[in-house]
Amino acid sequence: MAPGIVVMGVAGCGKTTVAASLARRRGARFVDADTLHPPANLAKMAAGVPLDDDDRWPWLAAVRRELRSGGEVVVACSALRRRYRDVLRGAGDVRFVHLAISREEAVRRVTGRPHHVFHADLVASQFDALEPPGVDERDVATVDAGHPVDAVVAASASALDSLPAGTAVVPLAARTDVGPGISPAQLDGVVDELAAGEIVARGARRVLLVPPDHTRPHARAAAITARLSASLAAAGCTVAVAPALGTHAPRPSRPGELVHRWRDGVVGIGTIGGDEVAAASGGASRDPVPVEVAGFLLDRWDLVVSIGQVVPHEVVGMANFTKNLVVGLGGAGTIDATHLLSARCGIETVMGRAGTPVRDVIDAAFDRFLAPRVAVLWILTVVEDVAGGPVLRGVFAGRGGTGQSGGAAFRAAAALAGRCNVTVVDRPLPRVSCWLDPGSVRTTWLGNKAVYRTRMALADGGELVVLAPGVSAFGEDPTIDGLIRRTGYRGTAAVEAARAADPVLAAEPGAVAHLVHGSTEGRFTVVYCTDPAAGGLPPGEVEAAGYRWRPLGDELARLGVDGATPTGERLDAAGDPFFHVANPALGLWTTRAALSGT
Repeated sequence: MAPGIVVMGVAGCGKTTVAASLARRRGARFVDADTLHPPANLAKMAAGVPLDDDDRWPWLAAVRRELRSGGEVVVACSALRRRYRDVLRGAGDVRFVHLAISREEAVRRVTGRPHHVFHADLVASQFDALEPPGVDERDVATVDAGHPVDAVVAASASALDSLPAGTAVVPLAARTDVGPGISPAQLDGVVDELAAGEIVARGARRVLLVPPDHTRPHARAAAITARLSASLAAAGCTVAVAPALGTHAPRPSRPGELVHRWRDGVVGIGTIGGDEVAAASGGASRDPVPVEVAGFLLDRWDLVVSIGQVVPHEVVGMANFTKNLVVGLGGAGTIDATHLLSARCGIETVMGRAGTPVRDVIDAAFDRFLAPRVAVLWILTVVEDVAGGPVLRGVFAGRGGTGQSGGAAFRAAAALAGRCNVTVVDRPLPRVSCWLDPGSVRTTWLGNKAVYRTRMALADGGELVVLAPGVSAFGEDPTIDGLIRRTGYRGTAAVEAARAADPVLAAEPGAVAHLVHGSTEGRFTVVYCTDPAAGGLPPGEVEAAGYRWRPLGDELARLGVDGATPTGERLDAAGDPFFHVANPALGLWTTRAALSGT
């Protein structure tokens, strides 16, 4: 993606004129952020009433969406506070030019343009709000705006050329290996350095570790959690562990492990308003998103260490970072609303992308409501599935939210995951098979990663064969299981009709989103292959839910694959070609056209 440029500063600094001129010089698209204000904001400013943050969040979400819309964009936007600039940094590669000007000159200029929407009386409030860029904001160049326009434009263009690409900050740790991979000993070294330098040396004595749940067995999170637990305990720290379960059923816990209860163990800490959701999603949804998190997450920890894998994800685009806490330890309201938002945006517009409407909402929830109450250290991994098995390609660490080193760590990890975990096929695939690990996948709620991760590669009229030796149910809890059984994966229109007629389904938006994500919309066929004799889902139940069924043993014999078969093109017993995916949870398979949205 081409870099976005934001020309920022107080009213009267000349940002609109300078940004428009810069856009012409660079052959870029110009956007005046003032035109993105909703009518209520414009009315307040015209009346001389300062905007508050509730007014600005939807506006900044709209500006961020413009920065992410493709091609180089130059935006004139005040971006006065650090947290506002951090919102815009969420667009990806963004650079800023701060036009500095004196208060007296700003008042003189604004007074000379009486028909402008911004009232001269508001200039003082702009200077009160201004947080000049800090020394760590390496993506901001400051230019004296007191000179003639041509000189300011030239100075701005020169300053931009000297700025480094990327975000304001860098990760605390970033280790990558595209060869044999990061070894267990090397991973231990990274973890030990973080434990000593970022936890013990900073005085943290009461630490909560939050790894992903059992559905991420290759994330190396178990090894990181065990290493941290041991080293921190040896240093005299009190350590607790709470897997980020989301809606997943807990597995037997170890002594002292905290178990997240997503339906009844959470507290509300805020709301992302409907106007902001609409701006972030381009109008796909206008429903507010309540922010609910596990009560124990707010239990006065000195530090929370969030551990997890960055990999393509059907709801948020790229998994982990703020999702691990806001959703993984989130309540029903948060989980349901974010999953439904993803379904409304369309899974194909979300998968494999670091910047998505759901990511924007989750990041905003963390930055605004959780970060002020919880200190967080992120440890993020990237794992690639190769012929010899999963290999650890990257370990990244950072603190804080989107504009701090935590955000930098996530973006670096997401870029690596985009190279390691996204496979672009030359042509749409007529037949794909996916193996589901019986030790970790026991429901279609989890097993449908086979549908999510391959649908962008499947040809129209194609067939997806899901080899599911461990799948014995549909949902992870009885309520969801019952809803899937009686509604089925029958396409968006059918699911929405069922939602309108079924108050229980209507009360479970997360289930609605899952049913939409798992539907083929009639474009291809899904065949679940189970073993009823071993407790697997029987054929009648699979077919009643909208999928086809074939016996697992027969299909394994016909395809000639098993749990050890690597990903790649193969021939079945009749000599017919198909593409096999060994672990759909570790990647995304797509055509180039589907990934680009064309």
